[in-house]
Amino acid sequence: MALSMLASIPNLIIHTRLPIIIKSSSCKASSPGIKFMIGNSNCEEIIVRRTANYQPTIWDYDYVQSLRSDYVGETYTRRLDKLKRYVKPMLGKVKKPLDQLELIDVLQRLGIYYHFKDEIKRILNSIYNQYNQHEEWKKDDLYATALAFRLLRQHGYDVPQGVAV
Repeated sequence: MALSMLASIPNLIIHTRLPIIIKSSSCKASSPGIKFMIGNSNCEEIIVRRTANYQPTIWDYDYVQSLRSDYVGETYTRRLDKLKRYVKPMLGKVKKPLDQLELIDVLQRLGIYYHFKDEIKRILNSIYNQYNQHEEWKKDDLYATALAFRLLRQHGYDVPQGVAV
């Protein structure tokens, strides 16, 4: 019976898959593998799994180490510091809470928010302290409420879900 079960497996599966044999004490058949009985007490389950015949990667260690960035050096570091000094006052000049939240959202989407963590934390603290007050900037504005909720939650503030708009 076991030979007939093994003979029924297509040749393609045998060549592209590796069998794994697991010995078990019970002989109950299950659908994922093929079980057959050896003697009276032992059963073996052959689980047929696909092999991964992946091609070797072209990104070997030496190639990755040889990659260099053009944006490294003293000139780019000075330009980065200049741009950071330019943006930091922008965070302080914006007075409307919705504009502050939109600026924080833009900085996050650009992936440069970590340069301004202290300023962002200060802004979100002030918004969080006034969050439950019914303010005009978020009254009847689903966008403003959702943006405030998302940014405050992302930064670890405990904002309730059931806040009415």
